[in-house]
Amino acid sequence: MGASLDDLVAMTVFARVVEAHSFSGAAARLGLSKSAVSTRVAALERRLGVRLLHRTTRSLSVTPEGAQLYERCAHLLSVADEASDLLGNVGTIPEGTVRVVAPVGLSLHPLPSLLEKFAGRYPRVQVELSVSDRRVDPLTEGVDVALRLFPPPQERSLIERRLGTEKRLVCGSPAYFARRAPPDTPHELASHNCLRLKDSKWDFRLEGRTTVVPVSGTLVVDDIAVLREAALEGLGLARLPRSLVDADVREGRLLSVLDAYAAEPLVISLVYPQRKHMPQRVRVFIDFMTEHFRKVFRGG
Repeated sequence: MGASLDDLVAMTVFARVVEAHSFSGAAARLGLSKSAVSTRVAALERRLGVRLLHRTTRSLSVTPEGAQLYERCAHLLSVADEASDLLGNVGTIPEGTVRVVAPVGLSLHPLPSLLEKFAGRYPRVQVELSVSDRRVDPLTEGVDVALRLFPPPQERSLIERRLGTEKRLVCGSPAYFARRAPPDTPHELASHNCLRLKDSKWDFRLEGRTTVVPVSGTLVVDDIAVLREAALEGLGLARLPRSLVDADVREGRLLSVLDAYAAEPLVISLVYPQRKHMPQRVRVFIDFMTEHFRKVFRGG
């Protein structure tokens, strides 16, 4: 049996609930009451005979069946949005929502200041930003634009724009170096307390080639902002993006070591799905971020 009009409406509501992570957020976006949204999702679950969402008073999560359905609903809504933009937004002011995901490092700098400038130029475009170091697939997760570090794999369904490069610095505070002599070579890191982002090896350029050096220490975190704070407090050495610690190094709060052995820089890229008709709001976001990221990192 094919999907009815009611099914399509319910799927739209369900997809917006997943994207908003709440019934109330989806209700606000759709202009419906929270009870109407809940009713639509419950009816869809009865119609399909599966549970799509796990609900508690404090949280909402997607079941495996719900995740499979959302992938298809997100694609359906993306096509509908493109059609709407094609017919209604030609020659008009960009408006609507752009769904963006960025790694933690870029969400600290320079993204906040660039988003402020973007909002000033395009006040009718709302940016929904998710921060995650996980590699997100824009095609299956309803994302318009993904910012990435490291060279992305060649994906024929995605377009990549290289925005620049980012050097990483091994840094420690003056207080730490008052206790420990700075390392002169990467191999001396074995005797240092290395604060890490779940990585047990750091790469360096030694004798013209890339070499990985084992590192260990008393702190492993999944948040680069916490890593920076720990280094500032003198807990140990951390390897951090240059843009994040430029001011700290310049003002002497952190000291950079092993610069002569710096490995290949990180590649900053912006990726998005190939589309025959790209929504105007997405196009202006991509163009704006490409222009301004390249100014910041000088790597275009």
